[in-house]
This record gives sequence, structure tokens and C-alpha cells, in this order.
Amino acid sequence: MKKLLLATAIFALTAGVTAMAQTSNGAREFDKFGSICCGDEKARLDNFAVNLQNEPEAQGYIIFYEGRRYSSCYNRRALIPRRGEATARAARMKPYLTEARGLDAKHVIIINGGYREEWTAELWIMPKGAEPPKPTPTLRAKDIKFRRGKIGKREYQCME
Repeated sequence: MKKLLLATAIFALTAGVTAMAQTSNGAREFDKFGSICCGDEKARLDNFAVNLQNEPEAQGYIIFYEGRRYSSCYNRRALIPRRGEATARAARMKPYLTEARGLDAKHVIIINGGYREEWTAELWIMPKGAEPPKPTPTLRAKDIKFRRGKIGKREYQCME
């Protein structure tokens, strides 16, 4: 019941922010988020999927950025990231949109946007014929320090 209420609240909040940024060619940034819990992420991706389904000619883009620091909803203490951490987190989004929400894989493009202070994901909706969104990193790769360790295969799967 709590998850349903949370999902409803997130939907209500994000529905009013549907067109966060819009370019001259009609492309719009639908949503942007950082380190959030899986349930919250799924609710945002659900909203994204509904909007893409309502615009069958549109293309969905997810641009993700590696962060200088990493935290999760379960551990707010910022840590230095491991190599591949951002990619592992972003890799769960497309399968969710295609398998759970029924979007065609051709209509969802994932882009590694580079580096920012914190891990970030941007969800874009592009009308047919619009130029794809351009990543906007704020840090260079040499500004990022990584900690040792490998990413576990299931470490970033949503288990909620």
C-alpha cells in the first residue's frame, strides 16, 4: 500500500513537471534525477513510458552521468565510485522500459554523458526528426577518482 501511495504521489509531482526543458526543435527534457530508490526510479520511468506510448513517433533518450561521489537511498554517506558504477545503474533502465512497460527497444536510447558532481539521469523525449540531446558533462574524466573493487553482476538490479 505504501508503494502505491508513493508511486501515486510521485506521478502527481512529476506530471506537473513534464516539460522541464524544451528546445526549439520540440525536444524536451522530461525528467531528471539522481540517486533515488528503485521504487522511485520505476515510478519516474513509468511516467516516461506512458508519455512515449502517447507519442508513438517519439524517441526516448536517457543520458546518464558518472558522479564524483556516489550515494544510494539506503546509504546517504557519499562514497568514491567504482569504475563502471554509473553504467551498471543505467543498464537496468532500458530492460525495465522494454520488458516491464512494453516499449520497443528501438525507441529507447541510452547515452553515457560523461561526468558530473553526482550520478544523474536525464530522460528526454524527442519528436520524430529532432536532433538527439547533447550530453552536458560538468567534469572531466581526469577529475574523477575511483575506488577499488568490481561491480557485482546483480548489485544494481532493483529487488523491490
